[in-house]
Amino acid sequence: MELKIGNLIRWISSHRAYEANGDVLVGLDPVYKYGVVLKMSAKSPTHFIVAACDDARWHVLDASYDQYEIISEGSLDG
Repeated sequence: MELKIGNLIRWISSHRAYEANGDVLVGLDPVYKYGVVLKMSAKSPTHFIVAACDDARWHVLDASYDQYEIISEGSLDG
């Protein structure tokens, strides 16, 4: 599915634990946030604004950096 306005998505906001793998910390047990895509950037197609479901705060996500998953597509008829 292509990311669109109105999609319900989830993304990793942090991890509950980390472990060392050589010189690198690796996140374990991800903590997910859920939200609805409100707007896509006209200047940078990898950036979008999401309203979180748990606290209604707005978050700016970068699709080239943040891992997200589309849970449900939004409705086109409002």
